[in-house]
Amino acid sequence: MAAGGTVLLGHPGSAAADPIEQCTATTGAIVAVDFSHWGGGVVRGCDAHPTTGMNLLHNAGFTTTGTEHDGPAFICRLGTGTFNGGVQYPTPAEEPCVNTPQATAYGGTSGAPDFTPDSVRAKNGGSSASPSPSSSPSASASPSATPPTTPAGRKPDAAKGSAYLTDPARLIDGHYYEGFPAFADFGLTIDGAYALAATGTDDAALRRIVDFLDQQGKDASERTVNDWTAIGTEYAGGGSIGKEALLAEVVGRDPRAFGGRDLIAALAALVCTKADANTGCAAPGNYVYATSVFSQALAVMAQLRAGDAAGAAPAIAYLKGLQHADGSWPSLIPATGDSDVDSTAMAVMALALVPGGEAAQAVDRGISWLAARQLPDGGFPGAAGDSTNSAALAIQGMTLRQSIHGAQIAKALDFLAGQQNGDGGFNVASGGQQGSDVRASTQVLGGATGISFGTLTRNLGGTPTPTPTGTPTGTPTGTPTPTGTGTQTATTSPTSVAPGPGDGSTTRPSDAPLAGGPVGGGVPASAGAGAGAGRSGTGGLAATGSEALALTGAAGLLTVLGAAAVLTARRRTASGPGRHR
Repeated sequence: MAAGGTVLLGHPGSAAADPIEQCTATTGAIVAVDFSHWGGGVVRGCDAHPTTGMNLLHNAGFTTTGTEHDGPAFICRLGTGTFNGGVQYPTPAEEPCVNTPQATAYGGTSGAPDFTPDSVRAKNGGSSASPSPSSSPSASASPSATPPTTPAGRKPDAAKGSAYLTDPARLIDGHYYEGFPAFADFGLTIDGAYALAATGTDDAALRRIVDFLDQQGKDASERTVNDWTAIGTEYAGGGSIGKEALLAEVVGRDPRAFGGRDLIAALAALVCTKADANTGCAAPGNYVYATSVFSQALAVMAQLRAGDAAGAAPAIAYLKGLQHADGSWPSLIPATGDSDVDSTAMAVMALALVPGGEAAQAVDRGISWLAARQLPDGGFPGAAGDSTNSAALAIQGMTLRQSIHGAQIAKALDFLAGQQNGDGGFNVASGGQQGSDVRASTQVLGGATGISFGTLTRNLGGTPTPTPTGTPTGTPTGTPTPTGTGTQTATTSPTSVAPGPGDGSTTRPSDAPLAGGPVGGGVPASAGAGAGAGRSGTGGLAATGSEALALTGAAGLLTVLGAAAVLTARRRTASGPGRHR
């Protein structure tokens, strides 16, 4: 259906669910949705061969609708033909599904469900026992219990990673599609641009992405980046606009005239002057609809890099005030009391741009907290577990003080190298279902260079080149089949070119790990994809921009709880999601 000119996708009639008997404790996945708030009960569905989390829902017999602001990837309603004729809940009267709701709108408010994974599985006639990792043929040992015995000093191969990201089956006309063939994932697309800018391995592909965004290129549903950010409307989001503006600054374009908009003026207008949940303001200094520290930090960096320190001052003060006594930052806004690796890394990158001793002390405390979170295998804890995305962000944060944390950075790089697959892409995490994930790969590839988003520069110079087309020339899919071997040849590593304005060089901190080829040196001649099976990934939702939904696959059980009956990705992002990453 259409609302306000924005397509709001509801699944047009889900496929018949697989017989519930086909899903056991070790095969397939069962989705359990509790409609008791609306007078129904627990409805189960089976997908014997799950791929993406979204396909899991649809194949299990459920229909979904996204929000107008973020599209179908952020599920706002669920329905099933077995309850009340397929009516989706919450109803429009309860939730208009126009803007992505605040993160605090979901989770934990209705208490625990009155069913368990075992009780749901037990009804299908298969084994109801959840096998232990040692007895399951598909289980893998915990990385903390069995650290990988890998050679020291390895680094991710940046050229192979870039070839994976720029494969025509994934990067289509300068943008990515994840999960929904008609809807480009603009947040993921910008992540891809950040990665290519940091590694310097494919300026041609980077330019295609930047030109697509700058020239307001349209995806298959006729949406532009301005539809994603909602700039100029009451639903404009500070995190997504900040993310777009930061990319313009990274590549040498004018953020005050990018995508046909003055992004810096828009950001300044989105700094909240008071708390108002109705307008997406958690507190004075929060950006409108910036529902995570990740989003807040992106927007702060964009304003500071544009020279608008005065306009960013309230936002900087608010970001500083979110820091916990132990040096960490929470994930969500309003703060929930948690401490998050990804958010802390983003916050220190933003505050590192702020002059003065107070900001420097906040950065020092944040980095010390980050370093103390490193796991025995070199990884870092994130929403997806032993997360590659979190490890990459931690590297970026610790590189601000590399002289102190050099050994830990090297250990984290070794961990990431061990999570890179033959096709050049990266796993979402060291545990769980393995396989290359596009979103995780964008985040890992850029983060592994150690270059802060606050200083990343890859000046493409000039004006936009070819006009992007509105119709994809490839076949966008949410789960592209890895080719194993790429067909693209990496360009010259930026480490072999003296940095200079307008020459396509990459600027990095003087003590940052080198980028290009295997990160740290060496360029192969050629090379060949959140959490969850099916590679639609969020990197923990890692989420931010608008995180695409990513759920678990084989041997997984998705439980959708209570009154919300809504699945969200913590936007980094996720993810994640409310994050704009």
